[in-house]
Amino acid sequence: MTSIQDKSSKMSAFSLTMLAIGSIIGAGMFLGVGLTIRLSGPSIILAYAIMGILMYFNLSFLAELSLLDPEKGSFQTYAAKAFGPGVGFIIGWLYWISGILVMSSEATAAAIFSALWFPGIPLWAFIVIYTVILTGVNLSDPRGFGKLESGLAIVKVIALIGFIILGIVLVFFPLFGGAPGWHNISNTPFFVHGLSGFAGSLLLVFYAYSGTSVVGLAITESSDPEKTVPKVVLITSFLVTTFYVISVLFLILLHPWTTYNASTSPYVSALLPYKIPIVQSIMNFVILTATLSAMSASMYGTSRMLNALAQQGEAPHLFNKVTKKAVPRRALLFTNVFLVGIAFLSYVIPNKIYLLVTGASGLLSLVNVLTISLAHWRLRPKFLENRKDYKTHVVGYPVSNIIVTAIFIGVFFSAFAIPDQRASFFLGLSLIVITAGAYFFLRHKLGAKPKTPETIQNQHLAPTSENSLHNLQHLAQKTEKRISEGFRPKNKS
Repeated sequence: MTSIQDKSSKMSAFSLTMLAIGSIIGAGMFLGVGLTIRLSGPSIILAYAIMGILMYFNLSFLAELSLLDPEKGSFQTYAAKAFGPGVGFIIGWLYWISGILVMSSEATAAAIFSALWFPGIPLWAFIVIYTVILTGVNLSDPRGFGKLESGLAIVKVIALIGFIILGIVLVFFPLFGGAPGWHNISNTPFFVHGLSGFAGSLLLVFYAYSGTSVVGLAITESSDPEKTVPKVVLITSFLVTTFYVISVLFLILLHPWTTYNASTSPYVSALLPYKIPIVQSIMNFVILTATLSAMSASMYGTSRMLNALAQQGEAPHLFNKVTKKAVPRRALLFTNVFLVGIAFLSYVIPNKIYLLVTGASGLLSLVNVLTISLAHWRLRPKFLENRKDYKTHVVGYPVSNIIVTAIFIGVFFSAFAIPDQRASFFLGLSLIVITAGAYFFLRHKLGAKPKTPETIQNQHLAPTSENSLHNLQHLAQKTEKRISEGFRPKNKS
């Protein structure tokens, strides 16, 4: 009976694919795409296609590491194994810092979406309101939070699919007036701002593809992972890239691309000229819901990361405490205090805050991606020594690692291509330097109290982001069951 239950609790390919797609799609697409279109014009379609291919390789690297050496710490653990505890420390703290910036980006995006209905309320007020509400949600029972988060994750996919369907109707079946269509592309140079504009958009495009680390966490939850995971990596990469490329194409076909900006979602702006009753408000509500979902998930995961660092002795012991409901209250409240600073920045520089925090978060996420690529390049031969029966699914190793690493390094420095992104570049670079400096300052103290992963697990049972995996897994399995039953022929008695 136990074996049957264990088998039934594992994720199918459908479940894991839905999980991966839901974790990737966020405000980086729903709001950030407006900035990327303005930076590079029609060539943004190529940018999203290229980043989709790179995401496939990044997922492949992380998935193969997880298959060869399953670790709950995922990329942070592999960074430590490949390059030493110092790199593991830096990657862990950069993940926490990046999480704060992601929350800030999502909160700013949610405030911008809300301003469509309440233009008289300043952005900082929305940021404070949403921060307080979601902090209360995260302080509650993690099980209830996980169920809510799992359901809201699907909204992101629905929003993109709905927009694509509506775009097809408006462009090819002009029921609400003729759309500009292909004239928006044919009447302007493909690289309208040259290669510098194209390069400058890559960092923001990459940010829309970030969030792939959940796949590494979910490997142990999948059924027959060596067969399932390679398929999931391919399907996820294909579907997300297709959603992005096609939706961006229709954003350009439906509306003059020069009018997009960071003050409203392009998915709303593109539909305004067609005056379809309440469709703009519906789309805005759906996107707002998805954005708050992403913000809440980042809040959940980031507070757990700080708690985990405290368990390892790499953060103040103060954050090692949890409530009776296993909520790291101190880590959560301390993390969310930084959102108050973002609210202040939104008051000082309301027109630049989204680009600032998104660009900086993208840079820190790039460091994680580069670490995955290099760790895979270094650890793969060692892991294969104990897995003679393993069949690789990574294409072109080690050449693919070198190419992906080189491109991502170029994307890292592409922030210089656009003057408005230089502040984000220096902010992100400063955070990396400060984190590295903190390790070298504290390394003797950190080395005095080493803790193994086994010790950490026995010392503390606080939930990690894997808890939410189980909830989304359950929801995905129910959805898959309903779909299969819908196509099953009914027996007539």
